[in-house]
Amino acid sequence: MKTSKALASISALLLTAAITLSACSGSSGSTTTQTPATNAPATPAADTPAVTGNTGANDNAAAPLDIITLRTSTKKNCTSTPWVVGEALGIFEKHGIKIEYTGEISETLAAVLSGANDLDADSPGTLALQVAEGTEIIGVGFNQVDPDSDDIDRKYQHMRFYVSPDIGVTNFEELDAYNNGGELTISGVGSANCLTFIPQQALRNNGLDPERLSFVGYDSDTAAVQLVQQGDLTIAGIHPPFYYLAEQEGLVRLFDSRDTGVGAASGTEIYYFTKDFVKDNPVAVQRFVDAITEAQKWGLENPDEAVKLTGEYIGREVNAVHYFYNGSNVSGSDVPAKLIQPWIDDLIRYDALKDGQVKISDVFDPTFINNLSIN
Repeated sequence: MKTSKALASISALLLTAAITLSACSGSSGSTTTQTPATNAPATPAADTPAVTGNTGANDNAAAPLDIITLRTSTKKNCTSTPWVVGEALGIFEKHGIKIEYTGEISETLAAVLSGANDLDADSPGTLALQVAEGTEIIGVGFNQVDPDSDDIDRKYQHMRFYVSPDIGVTNFEELDAYNNGGELTISGVGSANCLTFIPQQALRNNGLDPERLSFVGYDSDTAAVQLVQQGDLTIAGIHPPFYYLAEQEGLVRLFDSRDTGVGAASGTEIYYFTKDFVKDNPVAVQRFVDAITEAQKWGLENPDEAVKLTGEYIGREVNAVHYFYNGSNVSGSDVPAKLIQPWIDDLIRYDALKDGQVKISDVFDPTFINNLSIN
């Protein structure tokens, strides 16, 4: 069990090793070599526009790009949507990218640093802690974000948080009084990731003390639901593919990531490479950012199809997918600052970073989202 008070003392490498398994996987984290290319359903009927702009394509739509292979861990979880879409619709191929999946692993950062993989994704907080440790990585694109407007359906929120109806808590006021203001056990491992950042922000934003949260390790969102049902956990943090399970089991939705008060930042994840890879392979990085962002855009524009593709690929019932960055759905002139600074501020609040120790530019290079070329 780890409490929020322990945040500053947890090593950055341990945080990264823990986050992939816990983030939203419905499995136990076993290694496989399955990939969307071999497991995705048949390609949906869709036009595939010619590649243009900054991806390296020429003006002749009939001339295919030379293919660049990029390696990453297999995403058999709630983050899989853009990868599955990119494969099923041929978006990666159109942008001259082939993705090689190397299996479901927990040590995603270690795989990138060793050269076994070229890229992966993680939260701004985890990347900031790694940069502070001297790790030579840099973010280049955005994966998940939270809806940037109250007009967007809350089904797209990065996480929902559920309790058992047996405890008689339905809102923040009742949660404040629960257990005489004492400890609140909640599913989560590591720190500086969505599992810890979101509930701490939500409680603080609604007048509760986030120090009451005591994070408990768990195997999956399914396991978190079961622990709440059994009375072994107060709150279960659940990701979109498993909302249906929590609600089918009669759990009470208490709050979601919109309650954090930090807007789009609450659900942010960043695609990253090593700095050397970005320096040596800028065309490959731009092609990847273009392709994955286009796949994310398609998913938001075709939610029913995205849900179907995701569910068939991960082999579980899915009734919602994450809200992904599409190149224009985060407001403001400085998107990296809006999405990353709240995470850095949180680390400073808990003394995990010193004020000014890590800047946004240390974590993220905006070159590639500034030069997006997608259809």
